[in-house]
Amino acid sequence: MGIVPTTPLHWLVHWLGNEHDELLDALVESAISAVPELAVARDEPLTQVRSAIQVHLQALTECAGESRQDGRMAVPTFVDRYTRAIARHEMLRLPVLLRAFEEIHATLWRRLVAAMRDGRYELPPVQRADVLEHVSAHLFSYFRIASSVTATAYTTERALLARRSSTHRTEVVTGLLAGTVSQADAERELGYEMNSTHIGYVAWVEQLSELDRLEGVLTTLTERLRPRRHLWVPTGENSVFGWISSRDDNWCRLVRETALPPGTRCAWGSLHAGMGGFRATHLDALEARRVGEATGSAGEGTPVLYDDVAVAALASRDVAAASMFVRRQLGRLADGSEATVRLLQTLRIYLDELASPTRTARRLHVHPNTVVKRLERIETLLGRRVDPASLPLRVAVELAPLVTDSTRAG
Repeated sequence: MGIVPTTPLHWLVHWLGNEHDELLDALVESAISAVPELAVARDEPLTQVRSAIQVHLQALTECAGESRQDGRMAVPTFVDRYTRAIARHEMLRLPVLLRAFEEIHATLWRRLVAAMRDGRYELPPVQRADVLEHVSAHLFSYFRIASSVTATAYTTERALLARRSSTHRTEVVTGLLAGTVSQADAERELGYEMNSTHIGYVAWVEQLSELDRLEGVLTTLTERLRPRRHLWVPTGENSVFGWISSRDDNWCRLVRETALPPGTRCAWGSLHAGMGGFRATHLDALEARRVGEATGSAGEGTPVLYDDVAVAALASRDVAAASMFVRRQLGRLADGSEATVRLLQTLRIYLDELASPTRTARRLHVHPNTVVKRLERIETLLGRRVDPASLPLRVAVELAPLVTDSTRAG
């Protein structure tokens, strides 16, 4: 007979220590056979797998030797440190690691059962069941806790690396826009070519809980646009700046046709080329956001395009002059009351629909007669007939939400 243990785990500690090298070889072989992805890890995969298994054999031995009376187990801190190193260097992916744990656990259990029955570690039948019960429970507890510790350490480290990378990219983009980072440095750090055409966008959410939706809709949009390059960086907690170099000349149509999930907002700049265009399209997108938020169009479930609001954006930069122009064109229709705001919305859509009461009613979800009555009220407040061909009238209608909000704020 073999060694008679003084405690149920004494046998395990003795077996693990004396058979370490043979066990390590067997565990590496079985893990790679059962989880082939281990063999394609970066930089000497067999060495990495062997090191990882050795770390856990050492930790398992320490846990068995220091087992507490209450049965609780604390995995040594070096497991956490080693897992973080794996995550930092992307040596092994987390799902692969966890699958390897399952195989190592199973292989260890099979080999220890065989050792209890035969050879120098054989136990008397009367003790075998008791030792096997405690050792099996210890193995199960170790691999359960080690898997949890590994998953937590790995995901925490990867998230930290992602935040650092994201922060660095944001700093590079901020410097590029400010002119303090060179084109060559930016291209190297960002992997984005500046000597191409760019379409900038700004995307944001009202609630942080909607960030996942925002990422999803941007992914869908960029897949439809099939860009040569796509660059985006977070700005603050709830918004991102982005640029794409599109292959599709119909990008405006594709963007306009995209429905945004509730709570998500997106504004797009115009197409510009080169390093100067990178900055110009970003400024366009910021202006589109400003106008979209001021007029409420940013919250209507579709992206705001600078080309669609360029007149309002340009004309509203001098708020005082724009306010005088709006009051002169719209008279009492520009008083900012709830009733006139509704009438202005009707007038804007009526002008967009080329003076068609039917199409206007369809967009407003009202009866055409309602549109006709509203137009009569609009003409009363204007003091003249509505002329769909009047450019001043159209500009004034687009500017009204911007200047009335600014007037109230002032």
